[in-house]
Amino acid sequence: MFKTKIAAIFLALALLLPSALPAQEGAEIDLAVVGGRLIDGFGGTPLPNAVILVSGNRIVEVGQVGMVDIPASAAVVDSNGMTVLPGLWESHGHLFHAAEGDPQSFPAKFRERAPAVMAAVAKINLMSGITSFRDTGGPIEQQLQLRADIEAGETVGPRLFLAGPILRQEALDPDGSRGEYYIDSPDSARRVTRKVLGLGVDQIKVYGFWDREILEGVTQTAHEAGIGVDADVRHITAYRTAIEAGVDRLHHVFTADALSDYSDADLRLLIRGLKPAAAGPMANILRGPWILPTIEMRMAYARVLAFPELIDHPSLARQYPPDVYEHLRESWENPSSVPWGIGAPERIKVAKRKLAHFIEAGGREQIVAGTDAGAPFNFHSPLTRELRNLHEAGLTAMETIQAATLRPAQLQGVQEDLGSVSAGKLADMVIVDGDPLRDVSVLQHRIAVVIKDGEVYRPGHGADTD
Repeated sequence: MFKTKIAAIFLALALLLPSALPAQEGAEIDLAVVGGRLIDGFGGTPLPNAVILVSGNRIVEVGQVGMVDIPASAAVVDSNGMTVLPGLWESHGHLFHAAEGDPQSFPAKFRERAPAVMAAVAKINLMSGITSFRDTGGPIEQQLQLRADIEAGETVGPRLFLAGPILRQEALDPDGSRGEYYIDSPDSARRVTRKVLGLGVDQIKVYGFWDREILEGVTQTAHEAGIGVDADVRHITAYRTAIEAGVDRLHHVFTADALSDYSDADLRLLIRGLKPAAAGPMANILRGPWILPTIEMRMAYARVLAFPELIDHPSLARQYPPDVYEHLRESWENPSSVPWGIGAPERIKVAKRKLAHFIEAGGREQIVAGTDAGAPFNFHSPLTRELRNLHEAGLTAMETIQAATLRPAQLQGVQEDLGSVSAGKLADMVIVDGDPLRDVSVLQHRIAVVIKDGEVYRPGHGADTD
């Protein structure tokens, strides 16, 4: 018994130590990030004077200055005086939307220009510290080509996780011109879901209010293929249907439904679901579906209505091809005419109150940062402003960082490769000139270096459009 207790003590101490593992024997060290304080993503005490060694596109050792040998041949990134953390995730964004005021007509008008638009959006996001981007609906063929170009080094951009065509129950797109698929029965749900899966998507996206049996046809088919389902929902009744049908991730929660609060029973359903699943790095937390509040979706309207000069910011003209920017500028001429922004200031107040109540009631482990980036006036990239919203609602600074690092990797099922800075993971990191645990907003303005797949990028220091 005594030996068992001693062994348990040593095991506990080992788990508290930094994730310093010796570099793989024979691995050639290409990159060393040296000197900064490391927030590794797991939520523990940050590691001062950290050293991260990278071979190719993988992290092979994490330790501290004076304890890790740094080969003379390695390229060194000096992070002294700064913070190193995992690369950020945008978990609800749109590559083929550029914050235009007419999102219904924009994709049709610029169908032939999709590669140029998406390449511009991809670059903006990577230079904002986003190394992984979950697109929740768009032209899959062009997006797959963009991903191939990024992976080949021909285009600059984050890792892409794609949903492709959006599945709808309503017949809003009968001819498929917008790439959204109409289904009206469990049989058609299964058939169309299999069709979308065959396109090579990473997640299935559904939209609108659903009959449970139809939605179950989607979720069951997707789950059989090992793919998760994301749903845009607009009301607590739709949340119940989605949860009962097995949807994995709920988007726009608290943000898009009517100006009303949720009951304790509603919150319990969102927090625990019907069939709680393990979550978190220690896999000991029971929870319901992942929750993406996307408060910044509404904040974007309120910001432009309060300060219309934002749409004249010169950085926007630099980011997009001239013909695309000309269209964007015309679509922004009358912000008050965009219907999605009606009542935005009041909706924001309600959404923040509901989110704070959700966190207080126990839902903090489920929250993932997503913004609906590319929606009207929601200029790429609004992610770090959304992190500020989550922090103000009640997440700790560390939990806020995890909402854009570890948790989205878990949501996507790629936590073995992404979401933290530790030996064996892919080398995706950001270096921030400041301490995000004291001031989350430094992530918005002071990202000094972005490392994605072992490649180093140094964003410019142009004016921010906040």
